[in-house]
Amino acid sequence: MTPTIALLLLLSACADPFGDAQAADTIEAWDKFLTEGATGSEKMRAESRLEQLLVLRAEETKAVVDYDALLKRFPTSRRKKDMEAGRGNAAFAIAEESGTTEAWRTFITENPAADGKLRKRAKAMVDVAAYSAVLIIGEPTVAEVNLANNPSGPKDGWGVTAPITNNGTVALEYASMELVFRDAAGKKLWAVNYPIAAPTGPGGMPIEEELTKPLAPGETRTWSYSTGEVPNGWLDGRKVSLQLVSARPVAP
Repeated sequence: MTPTIALLLLLSACADPFGDAQAADTIEAWDKFLTEGATGSEKMRAESRLEQLLVLRAEETKAVVDYDALLKRFPTSRRKKDMEAGRGNAAFAIAEESGTTEAWRTFITENPAADGKLRKRAKAMVDVAAYSAVLIIGEPTVAEVNLANNPSGPKDGWGVTAPITNNGTVALEYASMELVFRDAAGKKLWAVNYPIAAPTGPGGMPIEEELTKPLAPGETRTWSYSTGEVPNGWLDGRKVSLQLVSARPVAP
């Protein structure tokens, strides 16, 4: 036996792919070990650890791509329901950020196992997205106000107003806006809904008479909301955004 062959045999005998993967303990290391022909109990242990790491990564990043990586590699995972729920939440956030009809339809198609309330909300948002395309929302104005509407009273709250125009061809019997309070970096801190047109206010409470009338095609109406409580961190930038979150046309 030549020295070279003897050395190769010695190295082969000393090789420990499972031990190497265990020492690295990364998704990439375990994946490499399994794709190189692992068998027996080592294969079972490697698959179990790889599944754990994929779950941990998905829970940490909350990214659709990482949930998909787990569900594709381990379609019968004991954590399947949790991972499908997490994927649904992540995908809903993406659709919400986009706000387009296509994005909501994609969510509905690609997330059959998502939470039922999310799917119901997404289906409603398909129509909302269509109305959003014709509802022109002006730049919101933020100002200190007197909550009792007393011009000479103290400024004890914050008010947000914005002009909203129905640029479509259908009158809206109901249309609710979501006001989002954001920090200086634009991160969402808190949100509240209030209508621009509705038979009654939130929870059936009375509402301004002007808002009880449908928002007619071509009509511009001022949306307003005031509050004495704002989320921590908002005063640093006083940023807000406004979007349509629910709409219903006048019945023909």
